[in-house]
Amino acid sequence: MKNTFNNGLSRRSFLAAAGAAAGVAAVPAWAAPSLPLRQFDLDAGPGATHLVDSDGAKTKVWSYNGRVPGPEIRIRQGERLRVAVRNGLTEETTVHWHGLRVPHAMDGVPHLTQKPIAPGETFVYEFDAPDAGTYWYHPHQRSFEQVGRGLYGPLIIEETNPPQVDHDVTWVLDDWRLLKDAQISEDFGNRHDMSHAGRIGNTVTVNGRITDIFEAMAGERIRLRLINAANARIFGLEFDGHTPWVIAYDGQPIDPHQVTGRLDIGPAMRIDLILDLTGNPGDAFAVRDTFYSRLKYRLLNVVYGPKRLREKPMREVAALPDNTMPEPDLASAERHHIAFGGGMMGGMTMAKMGGREVAMMEMMRNGKAWT
Repeated sequence: MKNTFNNGLSRRSFLAAAGAAAGVAAVPAWAAPSLPLRQFDLDAGPGATHLVDSDGAKTKVWSYNGRVPGPEIRIRQGERLRVAVRNGLTEETTVHWHGLRVPHAMDGVPHLTQKPIAPGETFVYEFDAPDAGTYWYHPHQRSFEQVGRGLYGPLIIEETNPPQVDHDVTWVLDDWRLLKDAQISEDFGNRHDMSHAGRIGNTVTVNGRITDIFEAMAGERIRLRLINAANARIFGLEFDGHTPWVIAYDGQPIDPHQVTGRLDIGPAMRIDLILDLTGNPGDAFAVRDTFYSRLKYRLLNVVYGPKRLREKPMREVAALPDNTMPEPDLASAERHHIAFGGGMMGGMTMAKMGGREVAMMEMMRNGKAWT
């Protein structure tokens, strides 16, 4: 199916209609100075970028350091991370380190783990990185809009003994709800999105751009880190003529296994793949998103260059080393039964609000939705 956008955007678009303080915060009491320290700066603020066409209109976004996604923070397992976040927005914000085990005060949840970072102020996050894996960072303050406008970035914790690959590549997947002029639709948090499938976009990007081609070399082995930064979009990826190995879900190693069909990745999920490029020089193959049966499209083409790196594939894919996170003790776990029902598509049945049963329409009049 041709990847055109039916409301006027050109090129390929998707076919789907505590602690804040000015200055530097003090180093927390739990700091461990003996660990190697890596320092980064993040400036959250408004900007503009070419999401759709490098020769067309720029899209107004909110971003870190003027980029979407924000800069990739990459450190080694066991190192200590210090990130100074300056808020250049006109509203409060925070940064949450999605998937990482961090101290309570560093988790970035507004009014629970910290006071939100006020406009013009700076907050310093500092924590150890005990677990390797693919993670990402984003606000937890009005995240439905702040993330939706572009405030997110990859956070990579490398293993002390990483697998042997030729390239380590990150794809941050996202979808955007754009208007004909390539600007973001302002209908964040509307009732239809709240009560149905969430904010589904109409334009898909890889690392902040509509991407037609990913260049590769025959015989290469790449580690492909997938991050779904979309608000509600589920991606179901198929790699034509290739069978990637899954080696980690959400930063945690698993027994490697090959994917022979579709690979589903929900919002906020991360999947690490090993992909052997077994085609010939000059070949190309499509990576397709087929999750929604009526909205299948080509995400991009992997295009082989004229040379071959090696004749035979590298050895069998080995499992990643275990992280330090202990296994849960399921035998002694408390068990609770939760029954889900109702919803906008579930018969408009009763719900509870403020300890009493109310009708769905009363919930809506109070700005609530049961999904």
